[in-house]
Amino acid sequence: MEDQHIVNMANQIASFFEAYPDQAEAIDGVSGHLKKFWSPKMRVKLKEIADQGNIDNIHHLVLDAIKLI
Repeated sequence: MEDQHIVNMANQIASFFEAYPDQAEAIDGVSGHLKKFWSPKMRVKLKEIADQGNIDNIHHLVLDAIKLI
């Protein structure tokens, strides 16, 4: 799967949870969604993208959620 596609999907999830008033709850929501609905391969790829420093276009909630998965 293409890197940008993975990032776009993660950012869409974060956009949904961004409306939560509690940021910790939003981060938990993003990480929970990634754990529940994404394959391990997809989660690893997202982490690799972030670890490579390609974080400019990754939503801040996704970056925080990655630390929990």
